[in-house]
Parts: sequence; structure tokens; C-alpha cells
Amino acid sequence: MSRPIIIDAMGGDYAPLEILKGSIDAYRKYNAEIILVGIKDRIEKIASDSNIDLSVFKIIGCSQEVLMNDHPGDVVKHKKDSSIFIGTQLLSENLQGAFVSAGNTGAVMASSLLNVKRLEGVLRPAIAIVVPLADKPVVLIDAGANTDCKPQYLRQFALMGKIYYENILNTKNPKVGLLNVGSEEGKGNELSIEAFKLLKEFKEVNFVGNIEGRDLFNGVADVVVCDGFTGNVLLKSIEGLADLFFSEIRQILIANFTSKICAAILKKPFKNMKKKFDYEEYGGTFLVGVNGIVIIAHGSSKAKAITNAVRVALDGQKNSLIEKIAKQINN
Repeated sequence: MSRPIIIDAMGGDYAPLEILKGSIDAYRKYNAEIILVGIKDRIEKIASDSNIDLSVFKIIGCSQEVLMNDHPGDVVKHKKDSSIFIGTQLLSENLQGAFVSAGNTGAVMASSLLNVKRLEGVLRPAIAIVVPLADKPVVLIDAGANTDCKPQYLRQFALMGKIYYENILNTKNPKVGLLNVGSEEGKGNELSIEAFKLLKEFKEVNFVGNIEGRDLFNGVADVVVCDGFTGNVLLKSIEGLADLFFSEIRQILIANFTSKICAAILKKPFKNMKKKFDYEEYGGTFLVGVNGIVIIAHGSSKAKAITNAVRVALDGQKNSLIEKIAKQINN
């Protein structure tokens, strides 16, 4: 059976042009079998204007488009002829494939739950996102799929985060921490206190206890577990802080003649540093817990991010991530 990468051509701020550019780059770089789902006439017009060869893709047409402010429930009820809904349907028909979208995250999750389904035993799927840090990356789970959680969900997120880290980031027995307002046992709200008790007794993960927000950056844990509301706020704060940091550095380096000379000397190290923190380098994040590989890319993804999102999907296929989660979640 083929293992196609199904790409939502209409999802994201720069669709469909940047999606098409990223798709053609992924085809060339990884020899990936790619299926595009989108409004055909728009795709063909953009491709013609930009000299993009569509002959290497299979294109599945749709008539509806999901907007970023569409409610997920409305999409699965009233926009079943959209690229997100059809894309997840195609994945459900061939679970060896993968689905990639930079579109409405809630709609991707709702459509995936309806069409692809949860893995048996999974209470709630979660978004596992790689946060690039100085020495090694950290996986934050959940980064926005579940704003309201129960302690059992966080326990399961910890296991899925561990499996993700071991298979995608190639590190065995990663340290798992619970994001909290203090490091001591007994700190936090009711959710955190009860989740701590469950994780403390959970032998399947290397639980290192509570960690505070600042500990995210100093290697205390490899996998950081939290509810989706907290995780998404933290993630967006990190993105905003990184933008501010690099903007401030740029202003300092162009302030005067002397600093411009320093900037010329430091150009390559700063460029490498910025690349390390660039979300486009990481492509997309897994929606773990569904019965297929679903990759959610940043809404502002351009071609490079889409290309790397395809790479992430291929990594998931190569490492049999879904099968390994299914096996361990039910042990």
C-alpha cells in the first residue's frame, strides 16, 4: 500500500502559493508521494502564474474553504467539502499515509477525531510540539488541543510525549516533568496536585516531578506536560519573546558604526542562532493519539515550513509512531 502525504493546499495565511512551493520542494527533496487537497481552479491559477509543475501531484478538489475563525463544530457539520475534512477522510481510507495542514487547528482536530478516530485507549489526543532550546529540544504536550483536562489525561500525555521523544528525537527514557507554579509536591491547583500523584506512581515514564516555567529552559525535563490552555499560552509567549529578543539584538547591532562592524563579525553565529529558534525549521507538530499521522503546521507557514512538515510526517511513518503509541498505551 502506498504511503501518501496528503496536504491541505488551502490552509494557512499564505495558501495556496506557499503550500504549493513547499510541496514541490518536498517532492524533490524527499521523493514523497504527495496528494494536494484544495479548490482546483485557484490551485491551477496560482501554479500557472508561478510556473509550478502540478503534474507531479494528485489533486483532489473541494468547493469549501475553512477560515481561521471558523468554529470546529461548524466545520465538521457544514464544511464537509473542505480541504481539511476531505484530507482527513482520505487519511482514514489509507492509515499508512499522513495529513499535513497549516489551517484551522481546531478544525483539523475535530475532523481528525471524526474521520481518523482516536487510537483505542486514548482518552484525548494532544499536540506535542518541539521547543528548540540551547542544548537539546524539549517536547511540550499539550500545546493547545485540550483546554480543559482531567488528571488522567495528563498522565496519558506524559506517556505519549515519552514515546514521541524516543522515536522522533531519538533519546531513550526522557525526563518527564509536570508544569506547575512550584517544584514542591502539593503545589498548584487541583488538576496539578492530582496529576502529580498519578505520575509519581506511573512506572512507564521517568517522572522528575513538578517544574516551573523557568525550568523549561535549563534541561530539568525533556518532556513537559500540561493542559492545552497553559501549554498554548506558554508556547505563544515563547514565540513572542523570541521575536522581541531578535528584534532588540538587530537594533543594537545597527545602532552605530562600531556596532555594525561587530554585527558583520557576528553575522554567521547570530544567523545560526536564529535558525535554531525558527519554527519553520521544525515544520509542524504531531496530533498524537489519533489513529493516523496528522501534522499541524504553524498558521504563518511558508514554503520551508511546509517542506519540513512533510519531513516530520515521513519521520513518523518511518519510525512507526502510531503503532508504537497504540502498543504502549494499552499495556
